[in-house]
Amino acid sequence: MSADDYRRSSPSAELVEHRHGPALYLFDAAGSERAERTVAVVARPERPAADRDVSYQRGYPLPDKIAGRSVDRGHLVAFSAGGLFGPNLIVQDRALNRGWSTEGKAYRSLERAAVAAPGSLMIVRCHYCDDTATPEFVELGVVDGSELRVQCFRNRYDTVDRDSPDLLSIYLAGAADTQIGALGEETAAVFVEETLGGTVVAMGDAALPRPNGQQELDLLAIVDETLVVFEVKSRYMSRIAGRRTRGGNLSRPRLRRASQAGGNRQGSQDYVTARISPYVNVDDEYEGVDVRVLVVDLKAMLAQQFVANDAGTRVTPLGPPMPCHEAARQALEQILDHRSFL
Repeated sequence: MSADDYRRSSPSAELVEHRHGPALYLFDAAGSERAERTVAVVARPERPAADRDVSYQRGYPLPDKIAGRSVDRGHLVAFSAGGLFGPNLIVQDRALNRGWSTEGKAYRSLERAAVAAPGSLMIVRCHYCDDTATPEFVELGVVDGSELRVQCFRNRYDTVDRDSPDLLSIYLAGAADTQIGALGEETAAVFVEETLGGTVVAMGDAALPRPNGQQELDLLAIVDETLVVFEVKSRYMSRIAGRRTRGGNLSRPRLRRASQAGGNRQGSQDYVTARISPYVNVDDEYEGVDVRVLVVDLKAMLAQQFVANDAGTRVTPLGPPMPCHEAARQALEQILDHRSFL
């Protein structure tokens, strides 16, 4: 089936079978017309017979990034399942390979299931969209007794259709924590302007390095003629994402304690004052500013404001959670328009 499917998109394929370690590979040796590449693998997982050949793996060619995303030298059959090198290596999205995203966690879970089950069968198919050796999707299946578990995982984001109605869910499924944070902050800015009717004065950039290790303010805005500092807490993969309390609120956010002795807790007036000076005169007559925490739950697609006390030690809900799906969709579009990747 894999051979027939592949030939429909690549009719000039020169398919050969190749046994390597515990796996049988279906390989396209076309060469001149497109990159040589693995089409499918069937393996009986077994313990590695030797240590990982680090020097060989480092020699496998690897682009710096694809569509702004870091990549790894990934194994079609995991090294822990006895997978070797050569036809077993592919250019793989790092968040997928390392289990940093929702899809990555599911991918690693299937790999672990194959290794843990004696006598299991592991099946991997690569789906290509061009003549390179970097698959667009990697389909991973595990047969354990009579049970078959299979899932198809996106490996490339340079091919995502910007007009897809599933655009937001596609990017969320492949996003690591840093990307979730960037989307959450941009969603917060759209939410403040579109839903709260506020005006954003300044906002940080989660993608930029922090000078001297200091985190800048997430969001500074005018809401109801009041200057408000928003600390943004984004959720998607955490265990509390998508959940509400009995009172109907999102789980109460936590503000970080000072990382050094004598430092200021996140959200406290002293913490905010040290960061607001480029925008506000904080001399003798300055009496502080409203500080709120805006929780953006990208699993429940809800946003909720919490008011922080002056010490940053307590937060209290300010109104109920409100829908933020449209804000998140607009935020993703703005990020993609600005830099073409999340």
